[in-house]
Amino acid sequence: MTARVRGAPTAVEWPLRRPYPTGWVTAFLARRAIPGFEYVDGGVFKRRVGANAWLEAWIDGAMLRANVPAARASADSLARLRRIFDADHDPTPVRAHLSKSKRLAPFVAAMPGLRVPGAWDGFELAVRAILGQQVSVERMTRLTQILIERYGDGGFPSAAVLSRENPAGIGMPGARGAAIQELARRVAAGDLDVSAQMDHAALRRELCAIPGIGPWTAEYIALRAGRDPDAFPDSDWVVLKVLGTTAARARKIAEPWRPWRAYALMYLWYSAGLAKQRG
Repeated sequence: MTARVRGAPTAVEWPLRRPYPTGWVTAFLARRAIPGFEYVDGGVFKRRVGANAWLEAWIDGAMLRANVPAARASADSLARLRRIFDADHDPTPVRAHLSKSKRLAPFVAAMPGLRVPGAWDGFELAVRAILGQQVSVERMTRLTQILIERYGDGGFPSAAVLSRENPAGIGMPGARGAAIQELARRVAAGDLDVSAQMDHAALRRELCAIPGIGPWTAEYIALRAGRDPDAFPDSDWVVLKVLGTTAARARKIAEPWRPWRAYALMYLWYSAGLAKQRG
C-alpha cells in the first residue's frame, strides 16, 4: 500500500491479485448501496464518512485506488476499505479447489476470481442483514435509509442509540425491531464483537442466541462482516433455487466446497444472475 497526501483528501492505492471481477463487485455494491449514504457512479464506489465528507474507491487495472478524506485516513479506515473490496484475497487456491466441482466449474471459468464483498462496519452490516430478512434487497435498502434518517443524525445510528430504541416503527415486524435493539444492546455493552476479529463459530453462536436472528442471518453476517471464507447460508432462497433442493441437501452438496463455501456462494449468486439475464 502506498499513500500520498495532496492536502486533502489522501490518495491511496493497493495492488490486487488478478483476476479481479471489477464489474461484478461494483454491481454487487451498487445494488446494496443506501441512497444518500452510498452509491456507485461510473465504477466508483462512494460512501459518506462525515457530514460533508465522502470516500471514493475504484479498481484501476491491478490496483485498488481510493481518495480518503484526510481526517478519516487512518489504518482502521483503510482496512475497512480493503474488506469492502476483498482486496487481500488470493483467488488462486479458490479457483483450483472450486474448479473440481462439475456444478461450479463452468462459472469459475466464466468469471474467475469472484470476491466476497465485505462491509464498512460489522454492526451496520448486521443491522442491515436483519432488516433484509424475508424481504428484497430493494426493500432492505429502503428500510436502512429510513433507519438512518430517523436515528442516524447524519450517519448510521450507533449501537448506543439503537439499544434505546425499537426501530420496528420504520416498517417491519416488532420481533425484528426487537432483534436489532438486542443486538445493539450487546454490542454497546461490549458483549458482542461483530467483526473479522471474532472467532467465526463464536460469532454465529452469539448471534443465534438473540431472538429473531436465525441461521441465515448469522451466516450472512459471518460472510460479509466476520470474513469467514467458509460461511454458507444454506437456506438462502437463491441457493435453494439454483441447486433445486432443500437447505439440508444444500449443506451436503456444498460439503466438498469447504473451506471456500463463501466463494462458492458467490458463484451460485453469479449463476442465478446469468439465468435471469437469459430468461
